[in-house]
Amino acid sequence: MSKNVLKFTTSRLVANLFDTVNVVHDPFSKRIVKSGDRINLGKGHEIEFISAPNLHWPDTIFSFDRKTQVLYTCDAFGMHYCSDDTFDKDLEAIEADFRFYYDCLMGPNARSLLNAMKKMGELGKIEIIANGHGPLLYHHLNILKECYHNWSQKQATKETTVGLFYVSEYGYSDRMAQAISHGIQKSEVGVEIIDIATADVQEVNELAGRSAGIIIGMPPSDHVAAHGAISSLLSVVKNKQFIGFFECYGGDDEPISPLRKRFIDLGIKEAFPAIKVKQTPDEALFRELEESGTDMGQLVVRARNIKQIKSIDVNLEKALGRISNGLYIITTAKGETKSAMLASWVTQASLKPLGFTIAVAKDRAIESCLQIGDRFVLNVLEEGNYKQLKKHFLKRLLPGSDRFAGVNTQTAKNGSPILTDALAYMECEVLSTMECSDHYIMYCSVQDGRVSKPEGLTAVRHRKVGNYY
Repeated sequence: MSKNVLKFTTSRLVANLFDTVNVVHDPFSKRIVKSGDRINLGKGHEIEFISAPNLHWPDTIFSFDRKTQVLYTCDAFGMHYCSDDTFDKDLEAIEADFRFYYDCLMGPNARSLLNAMKKMGELGKIEIIANGHGPLLYHHLNILKECYHNWSQKQATKETTVGLFYVSEYGYSDRMAQAISHGIQKSEVGVEIIDIATADVQEVNELAGRSAGIIIGMPPSDHVAAHGAISSLLSVVKNKQFIGFFECYGGDDEPISPLRKRFIDLGIKEAFPAIKVKQTPDEALFRELEESGTDMGQLVVRARNIKQIKSIDVNLEKALGRISNGLYIITTAKGETKSAMLASWVTQASLKPLGFTIAVAKDRAIESCLQIGDRFVLNVLEEGNYKQLKKHFLKRLLPGSDRFAGVNTQTAKNGSPILTDALAYMECEVLSTMECSDHYIMYCSVQDGRVSKPEGLTAVRHRKVGNYY
């Protein structure tokens, strides 16, 4: 790297970002800029800077070349998609990856994105968006910008929000925060993330004041700014809110217990047990974090969901409840993670290949193990011999608990658990999915299976109403 590399950042983070030993191991020229600043690079190339915090890093800054009308957006407007095309020629090919990238990285900070897009509108005409991942946006630029705007408005206006406060780039805080955020969003709850190392106290208090839940990633014990922000949280929280804590495994985490006690003493309810990390985070831990986020999301929307259930016409809900279904348990093994779910919305859908559909609620923990290409086992419960299995798999367990403890299982060819006491089982693969309001409809093929009792009958579930399980 040249010694004359020109680096840009906000002045508030320059001390951290430009430690010449840790970044490039060699001194280099740099200039500190802030939002609205311009730098003339010669030959008509004047670069204007736009601060866009939390997209998806707290120090993100956009750069706009007024000569070429190219906006460089770092991670925003990107996607994990590779092809030979430099530009976005094939909209149909990229739109799924564009949406998935948004949901994972941009959606948790929809309000920050809307603010950044407002500033983008003040720049004038933008010819190309040059993102850090995937093809450059040119052919379908306006369509994709409109998608970002609509998705962000929908996310930002959700009536329920969880505020996640942490110190970015400390330990594994970024990846852990993302895992929790993903779990929360499964419950159709908005998430806003703030780096308490750099945020203004007013910004911290504003988010905490309107959030139904608060999650804190423990900062370094000697970080003065972060501890000041946490102290301000204690002054604005309300006893109707929920709280959760996780360690960042950064080597010097502030202890959770004293801080947890201060919140609990104020009457704040704990959404999930504090996550204390004793070794390098692995797949199992990230799974636990996601499940903890889902628990938080389900708690903060419980009152809203009850209100919606009561709003449906009593005759309609009784009529819908007359649709009967079988009783099944889906079991999966993905990497080191095993999961299971009691299911009843299952129906055969095709003969060639043998296939069926299953409806899975978006906020189910197992959903992340049922992506396209994932394999699982569909266990059929037996009439007159299903109550123990049903009771076991309906139990609410703490995140990270062994869902199969005390249950007799075998291992299927695809690696998933088979319930020994089930009437029958089928080894299956997810072929496609469709988003259907608060559920995903998954079309699955069947590769193998057997019946343990040829004369047995499938357990059937009859409901009195059809607007909740």
